[in-house]
Amino acid sequence: MSLECTTSDLMLALVNTRPSDNGRVERFDDEAGLLRWLTEAGISVDEPVTGADVVAARELRDAFATIFRAHCGCADAPVEAAEGYLRSIAGRYPLVLRITVDGVRVKTSQTGLPGAFGTVLAAAADLSARGIWSRLKLCKNPSCYAGFFDKTKNQSGQFCSSGCGAQVSMRAYRSRIKTA
Repeated sequence: MSLECTTSDLMLALVNTRPSDNGRVERFDDEAGLLRWLTEAGISVDEPVTGADVVAARELRDAFATIFRAHCGCADAPVEAAEGYLRSIAGRYPLVLRITVDGVRVKTSQTGLPGAFGTVLAAAADLSARGIWSRLKLCKNPSCYAGFFDKTKNQSGQFCSSGCGAQVSMRAYRSRIKTA
C-alpha cells in the first residue's frame, strides 16, 4: 500500500509507527524496519540506513506525536520540547519552494535520508498552509494513542474510533462504580 496519496496520510503513517498496548508494534526497531516504512510511504532512499538514522526517525516521529497529542487537548504533552526539537532540525533538512503555474509546493532540497526527513517536514508545512494542521491528533485512549485525522465539524474529535471512545467511557464508568 502506498502512503503517498496525501500529506496527512504521510504524517499519520509516521506517528502510527509507534508501539501501543492494543497490538501496534514498533516499526522503527531497526534499519530494515525504517527502510520498509520509507518504501511503503513512497520515499526512495538510495543510501544505506544506519542505526543513527533509526534514532533520528524515532525522535522526529515522537516530536510530531507530541504535537498531535497537544492538538487533542492533552495538557501533559511536552510541547515546548517537541517544538524546540522541530525548530532545531529544520535547518538540517531545508525546504525549497517549487513555483509553477498550478501553485506553490514545498519540497525537500536534499536526497537520501535527509531528503526523506525533509519530505516529512514539507508535509507538515503543506498541512499548515492548508489550515488543517490542527486536525491531526492522537487518540486519547491510553491503550491506543493512534494518530488520526479529526473529521468532525468543530474539530472536537478525541478518539480515533468509536470503539476507543467506548473503551475510555467504560473505564471511567467502572472507576466511578468502584469508588462509589
